[in-house]
Amino acid sequence: MKPSLPQNDPNKEQRQDHLNRQQKSYLFDYNALSPLALLKDVPLGENFSSKYIRERILATSELPANMLATDSRSFLDPLDELEDYEDLFTLLPLPQVAKIYQTDRSFAEQRLSGANPMVLRLLDASDPRAQTLAQISNFHPLFDLRQELEQKNIYIADYTGSDEHYRAPSKIGGGSYEKGRKFLPKPLAFFAWRWTGMRDRGELVPIAIQLDPQPDSYLYTPFDPPVDWLFAKLCVQVADANHHEMSSHLGLTHLVMEPIAIVTARQLAKNHPLSLLLKPHFRFMLFNNELARSYLIAPGGPVDDLLSGSLPETIEIAREACSNWSLDQFAFPTELKNRGMDDPNQLPHYPYRDDGLLLWNAIETFVCGYLKFFYPTNEALVQDVELQSWAKELASDEGGKVKGMPSKIDTIEQLIKIVTTIIFTCGPQHSAVNFPQYEYMAFAANMPLAAYRDIPKITASGTREVITEKDILRLLPPYKRAADQLKTMFILAAYRYDRLGYYDKSFCELYQMSFDEVFAGTPIGLLANQFQQNLNMAEQRIDANNQRRVIPYLSMKPSLVLNSISV
Repeated sequence: MKPSLPQNDPNKEQRQDHLNRQQKSYLFDYNALSPLALLKDVPLGENFSSKYIRERILATSELPANMLATDSRSFLDPLDELEDYEDLFTLLPLPQVAKIYQTDRSFAEQRLSGANPMVLRLLDASDPRAQTLAQISNFHPLFDLRQELEQKNIYIADYTGSDEHYRAPSKIGGGSYEKGRKFLPKPLAFFAWRWTGMRDRGELVPIAIQLDPQPDSYLYTPFDPPVDWLFAKLCVQVADANHHEMSSHLGLTHLVMEPIAIVTARQLAKNHPLSLLLKPHFRFMLFNNELARSYLIAPGGPVDDLLSGSLPETIEIAREACSNWSLDQFAFPTELKNRGMDDPNQLPHYPYRDDGLLLWNAIETFVCGYLKFFYPTNEALVQDVELQSWAKELASDEGGKVKGMPSKIDTIEQLIKIVTTIIFTCGPQHSAVNFPQYEYMAFAANMPLAAYRDIPKITASGTREVITEKDILRLLPPYKRAADQLKTMFILAAYRYDRLGYYDKSFCELYQMSFDEVFAGTPIGLLANQFQQNLNMAEQRIDANNQRRVIPYLSMKPSLVLNSISV
């Protein structure tokens, strides 16, 4: 198989026949999660390979023995002590976070390098939410709110449903389980950057949490009794866990990439250079997404059982995330800038940003060289009828409905940015939200998927409900839910199919030819080698950075990042 643009292919009729068959096999379904553009039926060629299945079974082989060895206690009652959550890890390694999750340092660090480092944003002085912090001066007379805001030291994680970056439904009533209701807190969490702190780099610290989104409601601070403050932090963790699973993870990687994979199969011939570039980054994604819809987010499935809302409410979080996503605004550097998180001089410690940009730059360099070889001029790009049909169907409301996608591609620079965003989202972005699930979410006391009691009540006279250690245990998942959370997170994070920038495994399965054989006689093999070298250089820098970090950040380490959303 020789790569060829349609205008240069001598077998134009055969090429068109292939595309006609593809367009009958890859049909859109606008009803499954309306109005999202998803795949109606998964063609056989998208299924997991036998090798994939064998490897994944082997990677998760420790799980059944671990779950059998757990104590068969009362499944639906609260645990007696927080330490009891550690007992679930009989054979599997106990995540490191279990030893530090109650600390402010761990709580703040998870906003920067945890499972969901995509919520925190700089709080502007003109933002009405800044006035919520006015109460803090009652506890901390040295806290100058105006000065802190002007110096851009205040950050916010908003889970109320009002944030433009995270418009989750604000009226989630909560789901139910065998013994009652589940709840989804909707907190505002405020953080400050302190230039003096850990070693010589400063650190992010939590300064206030508002659990009730009503104006002037009580503001929890580190000056509250430790039990109250821990309760407030755990409410933030519940909200963040729901945001992570349905927005950052399912919505903003799996679901937003699905229409792009569909249109690629429908509009680009098998030997089209862009198809050859993108196919390894879509490997197994469509079948994986179908499994998620038929199992994970089905009635009675893990999302229904474990997350806070009723199933329709929880699915609405993913739907809203996809509706607010656009290809141009979620290019990695742009997304960082939109949250005010792009300046290392202002926020010197943000591992997700710093490591992610190393990978973004390596991908962009490879994509640039690859596309410029096949499109030496913009004229060659404009004349590519398949590419233009690809862009048109992606942007169309009768096609992929991809917001931020131009219906016509005029310049190579335009295409480079689009393709870099797609590859980054399928590779580093998905890996960054998928694989930390074991370290941060398998241990349910750190990041519970639901709250099992509501936030503290305030009486008409203004008296606040007293929180006890028993209330914290009532908030957290009962034993069976915690065990099911561990099982789900382990399955999602235990297996890695391939490695970013290494394409032979996918090419041999997809085309029965190696990457070098497909691109023989072109400089693409050399470009791929340079890509791998750049990724290895990025890994060395990340390893060096991790030596200086209090908690190493491994989620963007190139050797641990996949090409595709294959798990």
